[in-house]
Amino acid sequence: MMSNYYLEDRDLLAISNLTLIPNADLSRRTSMMTRCRAAMLAIPQSPHALRRLVVLARRRGWPLLALGGGSNTIFATAEFDGIVMILPREGFGEMEISEERIVRVGAAAELSDAVKFANRNHLMGLEFCTMIPGTVGGALAGNAGAGNYGLCDFAERVLVLTRDGEFVDLHRGDFRYSYRVSELADAIVLETELLLEPLDHETRRQRVKEYNSKKKCQPYGVPSSGCIFKNPKDPQTGKPVSAGKLIDEAGLKGYRLNSVVVSEQHANFLINRGEASGEDFLAMISLVQDVVAERFGVVLEIEARIVGGPLTSCKLG
Repeated sequence: MMSNYYLEDRDLLAISNLTLIPNADLSRRTSMMTRCRAAMLAIPQSPHALRRLVVLARRRGWPLLALGGGSNTIFATAEFDGIVMILPREGFGEMEISEERIVRVGAAAELSDAVKFANRNHLMGLEFCTMIPGTVGGALAGNAGAGNYGLCDFAERVLVLTRDGEFVDLHRGDFRYSYRVSELADAIVLETELLLEPLDHETRRQRVKEYNSKKKCQPYGVPSSGCIFKNPKDPQTGKPVSAGKLIDEAGLKGYRLNSVVVSEQHANFLINRGEASGEDFLAMISLVQDVVAERFGVVLEIEARIVGGPLTSCKLG
């Protein structure tokens, strides 16, 4: 059992509209379902409560991790001695048409729900999100995408809360992003306005068909990492190559390490076949990187967000 010094902090307990769950089980809050507990799980019911939490955590020097849908997050250790914060859908997941072709979406909204909402309002452009689990806020923080698209490509405005506790409106050009990377990860995304296209039924049908065909090649319905590595560039040609193809050609499809298995369907997915720990996932990640580097001279960069451990890629405030 971890220390409960958070429960002894009067300022934390005094924050209204903030649900606190000590020693919280996180195994079902990530798609990988690795075993991990957080010293504290915090669920703010209002932006004001969220701001007070962020400011207090910065003042106290507490680790504070904003967790979205958990579809690309791996907790590397069995205990996270900090605060994990989750935005509830009620209050942070609303969607509306704010202007012509502009959809305003709260950070806690599911990507799949945003796609459906746009379609119902005769807009399209987010069809690639049908392949991506998780929330809008998390997708913006990592510029999640498929093919040549990332969600940040559509963001005209993003409201964030900085780690200093300031609400800031960012517009296109105010933040940088690239393939599976976004400066928005430095803050907490609260909502966004997405600029979409007028709905053309035939174009949308073709896009959905294309993305669904790719989706069939990926493992669903099992505890999985999503794509664990970014697609690298060929060291000879400089052109992008499939990380999954490299892993497959390295002979690692179906390889098992304890309860972690390289997917037989898509080698860039790791699957939890039992009680896999974060350490198991990190060991498999390192093994795959080593084998691919030795075989092809390509260094695979991690796309998933790893919390804690030697491979950590997460930013804590």
